[in-house]
Amino acid sequence: YKTCSGRAKEWMVGDHARSGVGMVKVVVDLTGCGFTSAPIVHTMLNGENHNIQTKGAASGIRKLTATGFHLNIHKVMDTSGFQISPDEAIAHNWELLWTASGYGC
Repeated sequence: YKTCSGRAKEWMVGDHARSGVGMVKVVVDLTGCGFTSAPIVHTMLNGENHNIQTKGAASGIRKLTATGFHLNIHKVMDTSGFQISPDEAIAHNWELLWTASGYGC
């Protein structure tokens, strides 16, 4: 049993974004971890601004395999009119912190 952790910051348009805003996605590569089956994954969203009141950091995992996963983060437009996009996630230094534990060789 082993544990592997890291951070991901290469944001792209999320799977259910509308007109490129409202949802962002990050793809996490686990190949360096050497898992032989899909691990248990815990995630946390870190950032300098607009990362509170988001949805998905703990439950938006998709396509989980031994070699990686995708994670979508959704943020409802706030009263100031802010909408999340890949450019905004990068500008506010969003990063997905992750830890994966599972079986490997």
